[in-house]
Formats: sequence, C-alpha cells, structure tokens
Amino acid sequence: MDSSLVSIIIPIYNTAEYVEKCILSVLSQSYKNIELILVNDGSTDNSGKICKKYENLPNVIYIEQENRGVTAARKQGVDTAKGEWIMFVDSDDLLVEDSIYGLMDICKSADIIIGANQRNIDSVKKLPDIISKEKYLEMQYAREISASPCAKLFRRRLFDEQALTFPKHIVRCEDYLMNLVLAINNQSDVYVYKHQICFIRNNPTSATHTRLLTLDYMLELCKRGDDIISNHIPYDIFLDQRVKQRIYFFYEAMHDTKYTSNSHHPFIKDIKRCMNEAGVWSPIDRWLLSISSPWAVQSVWNLRRVIMRIKNPFMIKHDIKKILTYIHSSDITDK
Repeated sequence: MDSSLVSIIIPIYNTAEYVEKCILSVLSQSYKNIELILVNDGSTDNSGKICKKYENLPNVIYIEQENRGVTAARKQGVDTAKGEWIMFVDSDDLLVEDSIYGLMDICKSADIIIGANQRNIDSVKKLPDIISKEKYLEMQYAREISASPCAKLFRRRLFDEQALTFPKHIVRCEDYLMNLVLAINNQSDVYVYKHQICFIRNNPTSATHTRLLTLDYMLELCKRGDDIISNHIPYDIFLDQRVKQRIYFFYEAMHDTKYTSNSHHPFIKDIKRCMNEAGVWSPIDRWLLSISSPWAVQSVWNLRRVIMRIKNPFMIKHDIKKILTYIHSSDITDK
C-alpha cells in the first residue's frame, strides 16, 4: 500500500454548525500520514474560532484569507500542501471511517482514484474497476461521472495554474471545470474505489441551495468546459459528449429554477444546434427544449421520468434510497 503523505484541504465559509465534526472525521482516520489544511475563506461566524482549536496540532495548518470564493480557497490549500496526494473535503461533509486507507490501498500507479458518497454509490459501483485516461476524460466532460471534488484522490502534480483559476462568480459546478483540467493532465488509468468515502450533510445555506443554476449560467459553464476540452478528445466523440453535457446541465437548471424555461434562450438554441450537429434526435429532450410554459415543462419532465423508470427499473430503488438518505441526513444535521 502507498504510504505517501495525503494533504486534505477543507475550504471553510460560515459553516460553524458543521465544521468541527468534519475536522474530527479527518483527524480520526486510521491512515495517519496526513496533513489537514483548513482554509477559512473570510467567514463571519464562529468557523474561524472553531478551527483555531486545532491549529496547534502537528499535522494541522490553519489559513485565513479574505473572502475570495471556494476555488481560491482550494487553490490556497493546494499551494500550501506538501503531500504527494491531494484530497478535498467540504466543511459541511464528513469523511467515512477508514476511507483514506481504502483509497490509498488501491492507488498503485494511478494519478486519480475516485470513490463515492451516499448519493452516487450505486452509479460508482457500476463503473469498471479501472477506467482508461481517455474514457475518464470523455465521461467527465459528459457528466457521466460525478464532478464532486470530494471522494477523490489526486496526485499533487496534476494541479497546474489552470486547474483552480476560475472567476469568483463561478460558484456552482466550479468543480466540474477543475475535474476537466485534472483529467486532461492525468496520464494514467483511473482507479475506482467502490465504497463510500464521504457523507454529504444537508446544509440549507450552502451554495447548492442558495445559488440558482440559470440558463445563462449553464451556457457559460458549458462553453468554458468546451474551451478546456477542445482538441483533447476525437471530434466525433466530442460532438456526442457535448450533447450529453448540455442536456445534463439543462435538466439541472430546470430543477433549480422550478421548470422555468425559455425556448428562445441562447442556451436552448445552442443545445438544439449541438444535437443537430451530432445527429441526436431524442424526442422527449427536444420536446422540452421547444416549450416555455412552466406547467408544460413540468408535465413533459414528469413524463420523461416515468419513461426512464420503465426502461431502468433500478431507478425506482435509487429514488427510495435517495429519500431515505435525505431523511437520515436531515436527522444528523438536527443533532
């Protein structure tokens, strides 16, 4: 087993209610060759006070900076890190017991090792044990693999200047862009650890709950992804994966904005153009892209969900598990 130093970076912004349990979940890991880097990104609550309780521990580094966003906080952590490996943990999440040991046990010659959280464990289990670097890049671009920065190990050498230099206003799905850069820099097969690494807690004040994914935002995000990936995958594959990427983010925007769509929006027109260039028909998706009424969009959305579950019955089991996980997460948050 690789016994290299693992640098675990926790960006922190106003998570006083959560951060101490997060810190303890890292410090209690059975794998001990770690350094914990806490980056306080201008918190205005008691987060800093809580973190300072641990800054005198020999393997803990505490950093304070003006509020510059989660990407800048992660970059500060990476620039400070001394480890061969980098791992990110959100300050409102928890590391599962022995998870770092499990990841390090299979890392071998890999530059990236991916695990799971409680929300995507079923999809991670369906992945092959080893994914070629080319396939991993294609899947990451199309959002066929989770872009969460957590539940992953990255070699420190993958982080160039482009990996964490996105504008401050990119505050949702910014990890998607980071993962694309790291996937391009990766030169080895990717290993899959088919176990849960972290537990995502339900934090109603997180960016996921407070920053809407609008059509404008998604168009910018997709184009930034295109710019990063350009010339790194074959063009015919790029066309197909580009459609999957845009459809994924379209549905994310629909979910966030409560089915508010606009068939004349530039992002919608862009998706249709990409579908035409790739020769993708997908009637239900095109139907959704061609209507604007919230009622109509939601109706077709629900029809699509029914059709998907008829084709893939395992999704019903996933729905039930998701509901139970959300209830359990809410219980932990309340304690």
